[in-house]
Amino acid sequence: MQRAPFRRYQLNKTSESVLRSGHPWILNGNLSSAISAFKEGDWMRLVSGQNEILGTGIYSSNGPIGIRIIQTEGDFSLDRLKETIRNTFKLRKALRKKTNAYRLIHGENDKLPGVTVDRYGNTWVVQTYSRSLRKFSRLVVRILYFQAKEEGEPLPKHILWISPQRIGSEEASPIRFLRGKRETPYDEEIFLQSVKWKTTLPGQKGGFFLDVRNLRSYLLEKRELVKDKECLHLFSHTGLTSFCLEEAGAKSVFSVDGAKEALEEFASRISSSEIGLSFEEKNRIQTYGKHSLIRADLFRDWSFLEERKFSLIVLDPPNLTPNQSSIPAGKKAYRSLISKALSHLEPGGDLILLSCSGRIRESEFEKIGRETLEYRGWKYRELEKLSPEPDHPTRKEFPEGKYFKVHIYKGVNPVGAPTKTENG
Repeated sequence: MQRAPFRRYQLNKTSESVLRSGHPWILNGNLSSAISAFKEGDWMRLVSGQNEILGTGIYSSNGPIGIRIIQTEGDFSLDRLKETIRNTFKLRKALRKKTNAYRLIHGENDKLPGVTVDRYGNTWVVQTYSRSLRKFSRLVVRILYFQAKEEGEPLPKHILWISPQRIGSEEASPIRFLRGKRETPYDEEIFLQSVKWKTTLPGQKGGFFLDVRNLRSYLLEKRELVKDKECLHLFSHTGLTSFCLEEAGAKSVFSVDGAKEALEEFASRISSSEIGLSFEEKNRIQTYGKHSLIRADLFRDWSFLEERKFSLIVLDPPNLTPNQSSIPAGKKAYRSLISKALSHLEPGGDLILLSCSGRIRESEFEKIGRETLEYRGWKYRELEKLSPEPDHPTRKEFPEGKYFKVHIYKGVNPVGAPTKTENG
């Protein structure tokens, strides 16, 4: 594949300081008027005021991110790009033993901005977050594919390329196969430790939420947290985490989500019925073995739970801060959801809070959790925070990339109630 020619662009002092800091984005608002000579997708040689080559990037006129920096410390090097991609295999090597569903490339956190590649069994799902990155993403995937065999990574039968809708004027591009065409949607079989599952491709996030594996693995390894408990999973999506709760020994699992299609996919995995299951009606509980599935708008109505109490609650809402202006409302929504969850928690139970809102830092998310419990008159014995798995690395230069948080509040009790020890 022939790469695009690089065009010279001189950075102003603000943009230069951003590049030197190691951050992978230069915002459109920080670019000089000279940017008007560039068009969407131009590959750029970034130089200082002294004409020193500082790095290379790709320009986007849509959305807030003007330049995604693909390399620093000099001119572009294909060998350096290959080494960057080779390092991604090394990080993920240990994961192959416990699962066949993981993120091969994690965008900016792997120094490959705007591109993710996820493995689901025999399929790679490629997502490109800007039209400007199409050529770059194809180059990355081509190198990834040819390196996979020598790095011990199973070669995919299919490579599915999708372009998700993002902020800005861009529209999502049609789904297409880069390798191994077949009709969509289709199922891929995946496993996580002892759990076997199917995921439909393409789906939300390409298949399901891979970043939640740290919690799923924790539940399967720390079964004492779940065993014989009545569990509530709020915003359950297609149900893999709920299924892991059952596998870990839960007495029962209530799973609630607002998306009809997600619940129908979940139900098809756990029901032996060949009749298509419907979730057109909201707030109606449908039970299959240990699982009860409910379609509901959790931002408006919790009446379907009546007075039910649960010993373990998992609260995993969608991104509540999609842009900077939404942060105050997002924080308020988290507090409201936590408060409602507490009203259904058995004294002494455990509360697991998740957040995929990158604009709320981990310290702020912890503050929201602690303050809400205190305000509502609850205390806890212990707070445990889970680290991301190796396929979701983070970089200190890119705090936005540390978006996913899992906080486990153990032994949650009303203030004044005796606190049980770890062993009861």
